[in-house]
Amino acid sequence: MKVTILNPEETTKLFEYWGKASCVCYDTETETPEKVGKHCMNSGHFSGSRGRFILFKVEGCPRFTIDQAVRHEVGVMKNVQSFRYVSKDAFVYEIPVEITDNHELLEKYHAHMMNSRDLYCEIQEYVLNKTGSHERANEQARHVIPISTHADFVIGMTVEALIHFENSRLCIRAEDKIRELALGFKNATLELLPELKEKLVPNCQALLWCPEGHASCGAYPTKKQLKQMIAEVRANE
Repeated sequence: MKVTILNPEETTKLFEYWGKASCVCYDTETETPEKVGKHCMNSGHFSGSRGRFILFKVEGCPRFTIDQAVRHEVGVMKNVQSFRYVSKDAFVYEIPVEITDNHELLEKYHAHMMNSRDLYCEIQEYVLNKTGSHERANEQARHVIPISTHADFVIGMTVEALIHFENSRLCIRAEDKIRELALGFKNATLELLPELKEKLVPNCQALLWCPEGHASCGAYPTKKQLKQMIAEVRANE
């Protein structure tokens, strides 16, 4: 999976744009808009940042992971590679990590994928000869494409939306591939905006308590445990 930021120059100017858009609130001097933008981020005032998107291009991503990523709506735009207009006659696919230690099962999996690829090509060729339309041929053949097929997509996020995505998807309980995607977004962003390091973290690190409840990994206390800890401290004051 490869993640690339499509608008790096614009992204590096995030705090400048953010500050310029926010200065009007308090009639602040605009000689140092970056400083204003960073102050807004640290104080949780994101309104001035919502007109700017960080555009990520993702290549070689399983379609089931794309389906998860595009569920994010607020402050997000996305365009996904079309299996109607793009032929997948040689599609690449994801391998379930838990079966890599089972040679027999792994061989069956690969055989299934090859059968799906062969059937795809047969349907594609038949419909193309029948209709003369590549679009129609791809459209009909895509019925047999596995959900683990790799595809590309572009997703744009405001910094607020990106922080929410990372808070949710960097959690150790997130599915491995969506977590890998979140790490890709994080690493690409921090190369341009290292100031976001403390923001692009799992929810538990941001909140200092775990919102996963009984499913917590134990790295941070649950909200109930944190309340108990606070109550004990107060009782001993």
